[in-house]
Amino acid sequence: NISIFMSPKFKILDKKNIHDGFFKMNEVTLKYKKYDGNWSNEIKRELFGGAQVAAVLPFDPIKKEIVLIQQFRIGTIFQTNDNYLNEIVAGNIDNEETPEKAAKRECFEETGCEIKKLLPIQSFFPAPGSSESFYHLFLGEIETFKGTKIMGMENENEDILVKSYKLDEVMKMIKEGKIINGLTLVALQWFFLNLR
Repeated sequence: NISIFMSPKFKILDKKNIHDGFFKMNEVTLKYKKYDGNWSNEIKRELFGGAQVAAVLPFDPIKKEIVLIQQFRIGTIFQTNDNYLNEIVAGNIDNEETPEKAAKRECFEETGCEIKKLLPIQSFFPAPGSSESFYHLFLGEIETFKGTKIMGMENENEDILVKSYKLDEVMKMIKEGKIINGLTLVALQWFFLNLR
């Protein structure tokens, strides 16, 4: 096979688009360098096209409150009755947009809260076994509010419930297994390890 792309660690032998809808998916045939120095056998994998995502944990340092959102998630429908997950803010980074600018825009769109100060937490691959997605995670200092509100972009079919929580309420939710979104767990565990 002739490689269409080579690096010292892998050789891409073939790549073809197999789906181009809301998500893009490619089929990639490749070999990778094993730890013993030999090349692996040829492997074929489906690979989701990767969104660059900005994510924000909205936190009010004065009231010591965190804003969490809830929205319907299609990936839960065959796993659990809990289809409206407690999450932090996250959204795709548009073309010509920095992760920081996207984080501020998404926070305002999804919570109605303006970020006063933005601090980088960590950038990471959430699912590198199946997706090219790469997440940029931030702490956003905001001013929280009383009660709940419904937010989201109507043209994106978003229907988002937004609520402020005291830190001990959030910790209780983690301990009771009520936070089952991976990105949100990463953000909250970082928060309680570093800022408590």
